[in-house]
Amino acid sequence: MALQINPALDIAYIDQAYGEDPVILHMIFDAFLSDSLPRWRALENALSRDDRKESASIVHGLKPSFTMTGLTGIRPRVEVLEKAIKDEADAGELMEMYTAISKDLDIFIPILETESARLKLM
Repeated sequence: MALQINPALDIAYIDQAYGEDPVILHMIFDAFLSDSLPRWRALENALSRDDRKESASIVHGLKPSFTMTGLTGIRPRVEVLEKAIKDEADAGELMEMYTAISKDLDIFIPILETESARLKLM
């Protein structure tokens, strides 16, 4: 890929979906950081209140965002979390799942920030 995207992201998906368009890719990364990430963080609050309806709504709305930003390895775990919420899993178990996903997501945030800033300059 000529854009030289960080290989920690799913470059094959990104290339297939967006090709060589740095503007679109910047917009996708920026939207994830400014919209999806805050909603993901809000999920923690919904889970801590054991608000299953809100939690399920947040997770369901966020699923495509993970794939769109090249975080295809995280998306299946988000789907498992959504199913666990709908299946009335134990609140502690849900929070553990959320925390584990968040720890992995936190590794990707600086990558997305760096790539978004770099692509904006192209």
